[in-house]
Amino acid sequence: MDAELLQRFNPEEFYRHFLADGLRPDGRQLRQSRAAELRKGALGSACGSASLRLGRSSVLAGVRAELATEEALGRVEVSVELPALAGALFREKHRALGLMSFLSNTLTELLNSPAVFDPAQLAVQKEVCWMLNVHILCLNYDGNAFDLCLLAAIAALEDTRLPALMAESGEVPRLAVAAPGSELVAEARQLALLARPLPTTFAQMPGGQWVLDPCAAEESLGASVSLCLVEGRWLVFHQGGGADAGRFLEELMPLARGEMSKLTRLLEN
Repeated sequence: MDAELLQRFNPEEFYRHFLADGLRPDGRQLRQSRAAELRKGALGSACGSASLRLGRSSVLAGVRAELATEEALGRVEVSVELPALAGALFREKHRALGLMSFLSNTLTELLNSPAVFDPAQLAVQKEVCWMLNVHILCLNYDGNAFDLCLLAAIAALEDTRLPALMAESGEVPRLAVAAPGSELVAEARQLALLARPLPTTFAQMPGGQWVLDPCAAEESLGASVSLCLVEGRWLVFHQGGGADAGRFLEELMPLARGEMSKLTRLLEN
């Protein structure tokens, strides 16, 4: 059968031909990630931003800072947008909504972890604090949304600089972004993370092999699992498929650890 027809009508058999030689259709080895390109400060209008390309997958992340008056410490809220134009997968609305919800909730929880983020740096005055909204827009999708979105969010937060504030008089006194020469209530400050939650995602192929940094076609063939290292502790997130990834964690964790230095260099570039 013609290779193009085989890939379309029997993708599992198509992949088996490559996997038998330790390769993938895009030329990568099983444990090889795609080239990554990160650019911080991609949005001039945001407090912090970053664009990230991973193979043919790409996202844009922007941070918006808002003042809140609740009696609570500030926090980070993440929202992920996966438009239909970004990939055929998202034309099925229920699948797009499910993945957006998973990514938004999981990344919000991760980035507010006490090991990752100190909310005290968002305090301004008593009962006034900054709230950070991280919006991630997928521009093009070809797999591995978890790593793509989390790394972009980390880069955007590390690019974030909170503006200086002044007191603004009126019937209801309030704080506002400081004008040049005004008396400051709060100095401008650079945001910092206590630790980076570095992610690595694998997908299980026909025959049981696990491949690193799966493309969309590879994700469709079976289970995916994302490992995230936070302060020396592994967090495991299962994404679809029926395989028991827990049985393979002893195999996957050393591989994920081997990617940490590469991810660190990417974020510090």
